[in-house]
Amino acid sequence: MALQDDLYKSLLEESQLYREKVSAIWLQKFTLLGAVIAFVVAQSQLSTGKNPHLIAAAILALPVVAVLLDIKLGEFGIQANVIDHFVRLHYREPAVLGEWEGTKWGVGADHADRRLIRIRSILTLAVTVIPTCIIAVLSAMDVKSLPELHPPDYLMTLAFLFCVLYIAAGIISIPFLLFRR
Repeated sequence: MALQDDLYKSLLEESQLYREKVSAIWLQKFTLLGAVIAFVVAQSQLSTGKNPHLIAAAILALPVVAVLLDIKLGEFGIQANVIDHFVRLHYREPAVLGEWEGTKWGVGADHADRRLIRIRSILTLAVTVIPTCIIAVLSAMDVKSLPELHPPDYLMTLAFLFCVLYIAAGIISIPFLLFRR
């Protein structure tokens, strides 16, 4: 029994660790954004536009890195879900453990709890996807402001299309990240 208790505590700690990493990565995304903006401004001021391709590459790398950080967030969420699902399936006593794990992921018996979990999921999606979309649009706007590169006229359209598809993919992914009964 002591081994089971130790395993349970270890799994709980690991699940909590993954949840903590989510907020850390979210802050990293904004730190990265600030660092690249500072780099672009400094590069622009120092070289007075002598290397617009470097500036454009740095700017266009932002949405790619933001998407990669979002993927990492999804990975952490999935791992926390797997751990909690394991606890729910293998720790039947006391019953409150399994009930809590189900409630945490929106499959508990209480309708009010499920509604709150859906709101939490929507908010998590919003604070993950919307900043990435903003980064994509701002990056396209910045590249468009480099006339010496002759950026394509449809660059802004691509950025907005990316945002629509990215938001749709985020919404579609929500059910795959939750427990299944």
